[in-house]
Amino acid sequence: MTRRRRPDVTAVRGGNERGAALIMVALSLLVVTALVAIVIDGAVMMTTKTQLQRAADAAALAGASGLIDGDYDLAVDRAITMASLNEAMEDTGPTAVNITDADVTFPEPDMIRVVTHRTEATGDALRMFFRRVVDPASNNTADVTAVAAARAYDVCAAECLKPWSFPDRWDDVNANGEYDAGEPYDPDRTGYLADTDAGQVITLKVGNPQQAIEPGIFFPVDFPPLGGDESPLTGGNWYREWIANCAPYTVGIGDELQLEPGNMVGPTRQGMEELIALDPGAYWDSGSGAILGSAYPVSPRVVLIAAFDPTLPPTSGRNSVTVSKVTAMFIEDTQPGGEVLGRFIETTTQGEACAAGETGGGAGFVQAVVLVQ
Repeated sequence: MTRRRRPDVTAVRGGNERGAALIMVALSLLVVTALVAIVIDGAVMMTTKTQLQRAADAAALAGASGLIDGDYDLAVDRAITMASLNEAMEDTGPTAVNITDADVTFPEPDMIRVVTHRTEATGDALRMFFRRVVDPASNNTADVTAVAAARAYDVCAAECLKPWSFPDRWDDVNANGEYDAGEPYDPDRTGYLADTDAGQVITLKVGNPQQAIEPGIFFPVDFPPLGGDESPLTGGNWYREWIANCAPYTVGIGDELQLEPGNMVGPTRQGMEELIALDPGAYWDSGSGAILGSAYPVSPRVVLIAAFDPTLPPTSGRNSVTVSKVTAMFIEDTQPGGEVLGRFIETTTQGEACAAGETGGGAGFVQAVVLVQ
């Protein structure tokens, strides 16, 4: 009798397993491909976001500088120009970041907000590499945006002031060239103001606490201000060092500065020589109303100087002055007698914003711009 051969179960099972393995491999390849696509496209989007954010930050800060001049059109123009100097990924590679007036807004009078983009709506969407692999219905692009906001504000306190203080301007009623008790003084009305005095030359002459308060005299002062945790540092070495370099102490409206005894003519001249030597080619150009020839974006000869309240002059029992505003000058020259030839200018720096209702003592010489978003 012939026996029937039993099926080779092992062979059947092996064939099924090989088929299942092939299916698993195929599915795994699809998953890996999708993951690789997501990672690559994600990296492109993150890079583009960083580039757009950098452009937005720069544009907002540039626009805020226009707000310092009180000109919204100038702020928009500066923001658009600065954005275009930056690049971000778009189609086949990085291209200029172009924005329009619609991308620049002013949420508050002293704040500018800028949006940079790579979107379909603005016609500059980011071209992706593998998005269609994950989403076949897509057009293989993505939208990426960045936002930045900057504020411009008057500075009422800052670091790196020069160790001098001169009387703010008052109403010299009797025209005798000296401050007389009771003569009107208002930092917002009679005092030096950027709107009217920027570009004006002033000669600062070393004074002493015993003489009458006159326009243009200055007293050598010590830092830090009185009333803090640290006592003022005195002596010619500190004084000369702070003329040539930075005094790392914050000085602002209302601070009381101790006067340095003596006329300090020698240290003044020595410090001034060092300061001018830092940027000897810089000069004031009357035609353009700007500093030219400097080796720096901002010449180290642009300095901050405290003006003091002339109604609170030093006396025999009070060897100090009270700061009424922070001014800015371009130091043009020095004279053998210790006189300092300066020119009022407007400048920007880092510093503390004025309290509500204050406007830098009415000066407006020193302002700052800062990112707030």
